[in-house]
Amino acid sequence: MSDLLITNVRPEDGPAADILISGGRIASIGPGLAAPPGCPVHDGKGAIAIAPLVEPHVHLDKILWGLPWHPINVPAGLRAMIDNEVEIRKSLPWSVEDRAGRLMRQCVAMGSTHIRSHVDISTFYGLDNLHGVLAAWEKMQDAVGLELVAFPQTGMLIDPGCAALMEAALDEGASVVGGIDPGTIDGDPKGHLDTIFGIADRKGAKIDIHLHEPGELGLYEMGLICDRTEALGLQGRVVVSHAFCLGDGPPDKVAAMIDRLAALQVGIISAVPGEIAFPPMFDLAARGVPCALASDSIRDTWNPHGNGDMLDRCWLFAFRSWCRTDAELLACLDLGTARGAALLGLPGYGLAPGCEGSLVLVEGENRAQVLVDRPARALVVKAGRIVAEAGRYAGPGAP
Repeated sequence: MSDLLITNVRPEDGPAADILISGGRIASIGPGLAAPPGCPVHDGKGAIAIAPLVEPHVHLDKILWGLPWHPINVPAGLRAMIDNEVEIRKSLPWSVEDRAGRLMRQCVAMGSTHIRSHVDISTFYGLDNLHGVLAAWEKMQDAVGLELVAFPQTGMLIDPGCAALMEAALDEGASVVGGIDPGTIDGDPKGHLDTIFGIADRKGAKIDIHLHEPGELGLYEMGLICDRTEALGLQGRVVVSHAFCLGDGPPDKVAAMIDRLAALQVGIISAVPGEIAFPPMFDLAARGVPCALASDSIRDTWNPHGNGDMLDRCWLFAFRSWCRTDAELLACLDLGTARGAALLGLPGYGLAPGCEGSLVLVEGENRAQVLVDRPARALVVKAGRIVAEAGRYAGPGAP
């Protein structure tokens, strides 16, 4: 943990003030603060200070970010896309460690100081992807928080031995049990969910399930997820990513499901997909469901788009949701900052005395304008350490 005095900033659009970080935590915020002996001082030059962005769903082991352009071949159907990715990754000349490190540095440079990443686990991959991502993080853990999801991308029940490997992953650095489309991929919704909830119950782990399945099928499976969450007392520890069924299901059934999600504090993460109806995020937030935005796939074998910038993702959501007023734009920004932190249960998040000394400085008139224009991050601080400056990573392990 480090000490740092940042002068001449505007916390959350407020009046000019200084921010003193001591021992890695915010000690005080106010005008005219004095630096203790030996404390570094950084002139914020009137920039806006905000709490860090949060990246709650990405795939660090799949990434091609920063590498030569890789044309995307998109076969028809989810299963074909999964198989296509497995084939391509067999011949990539770059290690998981190298690729994961590149994207983590990019995320930090864009202002995210915490990442949740899904990591593929299968009998083909073993735990290699997990170990590669952890090796990359080992070099820069002072710059970014990381939690990993043991994710059965290629299927779990149809891959005998995968479930045991997922459980082993929780002993080697993962802290969340993943799942994926229990009907479409494994063909056994109850068996799939019983397995991952069983692992989470034995290991005291959280759960994060990819649920792409739409409409009535998706809502049925979400009901099964809620049943198990309630039975095992996992309220507040389960997340459903994508949840397209909340965007295209029958309105009365969607409304009833939202009530149940709120009661059980089952979180919803959306990456704002381009061609698919996504969950009603503002409605979820208003009714008490933990919810946040995320990047999901970035520059990989699935998708050439994305840049690791959660501010950009918040703008995309604002654009697709036809948000125009400042209040609406700030609500979009909230889905990439405070709501993401709350959904992941990050301790000490915020921009107030006593919070972790992590923040982002960005030049602009106000936060609404910043969301629309997405200027480069002037400074990123993690627990009192400067880890990015002028849009470039400057933390441990910098090239």
